[in-house]
Amino acid sequence: MKLLLSAALAALFFLVFFRLVPPEEILELFSSVSASTLALAFLLYSVSQILRSLRWSLLLGLPLRWSLLLNAANVFLNVLLPARSGELSWFYYAKRLGLSFKASLWSFLVGRLYDLAALLAVVVVFKALEKGPLLAAGALLSAAAVTAVVPLTFRMTPEKGRLKELKGFLLRELTPLRSLTLFILSFASFTVKGLGAYAVARAVYPFPLTGFFLAFFGGELSSVLPVHGFMGFGTYEAGFVLGMKLAGASYEEALKAGFLVHLYLLLSSAAWGLPAIAVLHTSARKSL
Repeated sequence: MKLLLSAALAALFFLVFFRLVPPEEILELFSSVSASTLALAFLLYSVSQILRSLRWSLLLGLPLRWSLLLNAANVFLNVLLPARSGELSWFYYAKRLGLSFKASLWSFLVGRLYDLAALLAVVVVFKALEKGPLLAAGALLSAAAVTAVVPLTFRMTPEKGRLKELKGFLLRELTPLRSLTLFILSFASFTVKGLGAYAVARAVYPFPLTGFFLAFFGGELSSVLPVHGFMGFGTYEAGFVLGMKLAGASYEEALKAGFLVHLYLLLSSAAWGLPAIAVLHTSARKSL
């Protein structure tokens, strides 16, 4: 049923998209992004991948080259496969890299929590930037301070069932300094990724940078839904359009920009993910 729902969501999106955007405008949409803009956007996406992988290296204790491959493969398959089935690739490839299921599970859950915290912080900081750089800096410092203090609260976690294992992992792996480092890496990763998406979106509509991150947040947040459209089509655009409407764009402008940004992210993830999958299947166990 989830697979059918994913396919139906994607089909519904394309039905609506082609009704609102004529074919000739779609061709204009693709030609509106210059080669230099695409190159810059892909460079920013690549920096984001490296920053995100540094975070996984800290959590998993893996060399950067392997955490980079693990992250790239997981991101691509998570975008590609419907019904959140791509998440399973994380555990499969982590096992190929010699990690136990418990280690990969707790690291995965902690990493996702930092993802959400950093994504929220990105939106708050860039909205605060509308009022001035001092307010934005204050918002970022406040968020960083909270993440540094959070590990001190782990001792209050009840020791029942799986919570006992999670508590042990958190107390062992997350010091205040490491927590702060993980947050900074996550925040920087989302910021750089958002700037790459912004470079592409501006080819459609001159969105203000501070308002754009609200749309970016909506699109990224759609990735945590229990079911999304095939390759994310439909659900990503819905989250993006909602954010852009709140920023004052029209439905057509927001839809075009969301579709273009989605394609950029999909192709960029494939450019990283496909080689990573090939290496993980052929070289991972030989090199460890």
